[in-house]
Amino acid sequence: MKSSQMKVSGIGEKGLIERIIERSKTCSVNGEDFNSDSSFATSIGDDSALTNIDLKENSYLVSSSDMLIQSSHFPPEMSYFQMGYKSVVVNVSDLASMGADNIGFLLNIAIPKDTLLDDFDDLICGVIRACDDYHIPLIGGDTNEANEIIISGTAIGEVDKDKVLMKYGFKEGDLVCLTGGLGLAALGFELLNMKQLLKNNLFEMVDLQDKINSAYEIDSTLCDMALFKALKPEAKHVEGHILRDLNTGENRITATDITDGLASEFYEILNSDKRQYQFENGDKKISTHSDSSYSKGIRIYEDKLPVEDEFKEISNALGLDYLDLFLHVGEDFEFLFTINRELEDQLENELDFYVIGEIIEKNTVEIVLSNGTIEKISSKGYQHLK
Repeated sequence: MKSSQMKVSGIGEKGLIERIIERSKTCSVNGEDFNSDSSFATSIGDDSALTNIDLKENSYLVSSSDMLIQSSHFPPEMSYFQMGYKSVVVNVSDLASMGADNIGFLLNIAIPKDTLLDDFDDLICGVIRACDDYHIPLIGGDTNEANEIIISGTAIGEVDKDKVLMKYGFKEGDLVCLTGGLGLAALGFELLNMKQLLKNNLFEMVDLQDKINSAYEIDSTLCDMALFKALKPEAKHVEGHILRDLNTGENRITATDITDGLASEFYEILNSDKRQYQFENGDKKISTHSDSSYSKGIRIYEDKLPVEDEFKEISNALGLDYLDLFLHVGEDFEFLFTINRELEDQLENELDFYVIGEIIEKNTVEIVLSNGTIEKISSKGYQHLK
């Protein structure tokens, strides 16, 4: 039962700003109190944010912005706290994938005027908790009214120019790696969608509940982990710093976070590398289309993918293709990165990761299946406006 039925329209924008300032000092979620580091929040509420930074001459100011819309990015089962938390994660993940140290986070939020203040408070506490977890202070933002919740966050960071992790720069023979397993978030979203269909009586096939029951009988812990991964993603903040610190002139590392699906990211890093190649070769018209002088590609191996047998069995029980979940659905926020082979042993002492393939001298993206068959991987991934 909510402690208050007051709506945000009852206090208006100014009142909400004051509420955010207050929540930046302390929050209470599900009866648990926690304090944030309010030393960073001294300028919240002023015309602009003031943050102490000491940017060196050889460093970049790094910034990333991401917009989340309730109907597109937040499942009905996601709590307001989790919405706020995710709005920070998606931006911090982008900074981390470039090896940046966090400086500050700007929060722009639009909400329906009949939103309960308690729900608004939970959302803001999710933001504050994530800011605390990733050591990035909330330094300002804006509020507005909309028909549904829209959260646009901007994260600001800093990284040395000679250490920054880019998407381009890999060479033939470099290893293609992941920081962790993929597909759990995708599986979680599928389970959430199936449960929602049953709840709304939109799916009358009797076997839908049977499929869900079968999945939980195979491994209920894995199913619960998938739901948790979908509802509360985490950014690979520490992993980004480890990769950055090992990124030197001879041992170049490239990296990107996986948000729209692994296959989509394969094509992203190849297109980025191709653009850089064309730029360095003085091409006036840079394009990602066919270029006979560019010949890098990616080959991965099904047998090297970090996939549990139970994940395959659950996918099959739900009528899903586990490779499709692994390759073509995002929201995992793991890193796809490349390293030269000489760096593998050293990195193993610093980081848990998986080698799933290599960069090849062949303009394609392909997978070697367990039966030895080689298939091309499509670039299908989640895209807005499609």
